[in-house]
Amino acid sequence: MKSLGLYAHFPFCPCRCPYCGFTVVTGKDDLHERYATALCNELEAIARLAPAEGLASVFFGGGTPTRLEPRLLERILTTVRASQGIAVGAEITVEANPGTTDAARYADLRQIGFNRISIGAQSFFDQGLRLLGRDHTAADALGAFRASRKAGFDNVNLDLIFSIPGATDEDWRRTLDVVVDLRPEHISTYALTLEEGTSFQRRARSGDLPVVCEDDDARQYIGGLERLTAAGYEHYEISNFALPGRRSRHNWAYWTGGEYLGVGVSAHRYVDGRRSWNTKDLPDYLAQVEAGSSPTEGGERLDPAAATSERVWLGLRTCEGVKLGRVEREGLAAKRRMTDLVRGGFVQLEGDRMKLTGKGIPVADAVSVEIVTVIEDLARDAQRGPDPPVP
Repeated sequence: MKSLGLYAHFPFCPCRCPYCGFTVVTGKDDLHERYATALCNELEAIARLAPAEGLASVFFGGGTPTRLEPRLLERILTTVRASQGIAVGAEITVEANPGTTDAARYADLRQIGFNRISIGAQSFFDQGLRLLGRDHTAADALGAFRASRKAGFDNVNLDLIFSIPGATDEDWRRTLDVVVDLRPEHISTYALTLEEGTSFQRRARSGDLPVVCEDDDARQYIGGLERLTAAGYEHYEISNFALPGRRSRHNWAYWTGGEYLGVGVSAHRYVDGRRSWNTKDLPDYLAQVEAGSSPTEGGERLDPAAATSERVWLGLRTCEGVKLGRVEREGLAAKRRMTDLVRGGFVQLEGDRMKLTGKGIPVADAVSVEIVTVIEDLARDAQRGPDPPVP
């Protein structure tokens, strides 16, 4: 039985944050109705991919989905139910920006059928929010959280950003203190990254934006990890923390190789071993769907080596690590680079599981590169076969 999640992308935002590398548009509010119709049409066109038992999770992300009127979001969610089906007890998430969602709209979102909300608080430090180009204040973020509770949301995520240029460790600690006191069910913490093509990247290259050094970044990451785990949150993925039983089911499927559908501009999908993605151009997306054509721009089927590397890369980000087959375990144990990582205390092998240690987690990307390289070496060795006997 196939278990699928669904991601729907909403590109509309009141402004473009200077660090944002996602597909977003500003000043296009007149397209909301047309875009909602296009999403419904695309959902109906891919209905054949739906599992018999319905979708396990639904995630409306962006961008800012809540830029659309609740009636449009309800129309889209109704189409999801009619065309794909939603399993009993499914997780249904909507992202919200504190600057664009008032208390009444939170109540509407809950009434429509969303049972989980992800609020882009980013910081509870006003100076940091101004530098990030956010259109809300710390008070707005606090009000948004309280409004979500009043509306009946008992599964709330708060997104946070650390390593903000000019912000101190104490600023980050104050944000963490506020969040721990609020006690959301889920918290995501991300280091500020300089994405290609963003305003922040251009400013950093010109010397106009100070770049947080790796040591400071690691210190804030570890500080957040220690504060949140001490408060009872499970650190179940590199950037994600949850109260017991409140992991993001939708995102957990991404990290563990689950399949998912994607609709909307720039949306990705992964079904039956094939990954595909829609056009990133909003006018093109609308024109394709309205003409009855597929908005898919490209696709690929991962070869076994690439699929293995991706499985290892993503699995190492999680608390459960990567499950290894016998051949993989034996091959890794024979590689010097792997034994060095184990002896250095960065990785641990427990039965058929490979996991990052507490020492390895802060340098997860570097360790994962090393392990994936070893995995690729094993694949090349297997293709070559055994060395010929010496005459």
